[in-house]
Amino acid sequence: MAATDPLRLALTHPYSWPEVRRGAERIIHELSRALAARGHTVTVYTAGRAPGVSSDSGVTTVRLRRRVTSESRHERLFGISLTPRLLARRYDAVHSLGTRDAVASIRAARLLPRPHRTVYTNLGNPVRDWWDGRPDGRAQRRIVRDVDVYGCMSRYSLRVLRETYGREGALTPGGVSLEQFQPQAAREPTPTILFSGALSEPRKGVAILLDALAILLRTTPDMRLWLSGPGDAAALLDHAPASVREHVDVLPLGDPMLQAERYGRAWVMTLPSRGDSFGMVVVEALACGTPVAVSGDAALPELVTAGETGAVCDAGSAESVAEAISTCLELASKPGTAAACRASAEPFDWKTGIAPAFEKLYAAG
Repeated sequence: MAATDPLRLALTHPYSWPEVRRGAERIIHELSRALAARGHTVTVYTAGRAPGVSSDSGVTTVRLRRRVTSESRHERLFGISLTPRLLARRYDAVHSLGTRDAVASIRAARLLPRPHRTVYTNLGNPVRDWWDGRPDGRAQRRIVRDVDVYGCMSRYSLRVLRETYGREGALTPGGVSLEQFQPQAAREPTPTILFSGALSEPRKGVAILLDALAILLRTTPDMRLWLSGPGDAAALLDHAPASVREHVDVLPLGDPMLQAERYGRAWVMTLPSRGDSFGMVVVEALACGTPVAVSGDAALPELVTAGETGAVCDAGSAESVAEAISTCLELASKPGTAAACRASAEPFDWKTGIAPAFEKLYAAG
């Protein structure tokens, strides 16, 4: 049960799981259920192709209809639709993962005789130049100024917030279900690298990973690379040598509940990306006992103990990426590595680590 008295909570995000499969949608899905399991009354406001109200695992989900394809217009309309709903019911706290819905929460709180606590998690990094160039840049500035709790997913992002906007924030990371993500009975029979992320997003580093694979194949000719995630990697693979392509498997998106098996059967999970504010796929791989090779850019190094649970590389160097993966392949064969990886993920368990920390933020003030 909750350490605090039961709270009436609303979590908001303009995209719904599993219609959209990104970190934000997973956070809403898992966090709401963990909070409900701790005795809180939880309502999720979201949107998608099929509107309606449903209840599952103690969570009431109100799904509004997405009426436009444009993301910026959809997010603005979602915020407009959300305001009267937050005024109609009384919540102790409203936690928003989008800018427009966060502004709606702030506005509603100003109009209520007993305002709810407004909480926002920035899923990226609070870099002023990037936000000022977006359609919701003005909304972001208002959030920085007026929200009760400005959450960041890593210590790196908190430092950016402080240096950029002169505001202190709260650490609000993503998490993992230790019940779902567990080590498998055995790994693949041949060395296997797993990449889990947006395949066609350049900053995620698939192109440099293919170059690193070419290097690794010189000494490990039976190596496989699994690419798992949304997007199309065809253009990147077309530019790779045939000798590299034949060692790459593009896995179907499939059932999200089966992703844990992929993590556990791989020898190493890699994410040679730039600018990440957190790495839920990294924590999920660690929970499955799989060492991780990540870039040294932004927040990812916070999740890795070099030489024990993984290795850190230079995202701009195929040689560095290959070296980090080689280190992790060696770690995967060592006794105790799986246990060390699993232990490093335990603080991020939704039920025992993340939800208790969040409920303290909701109840404060």
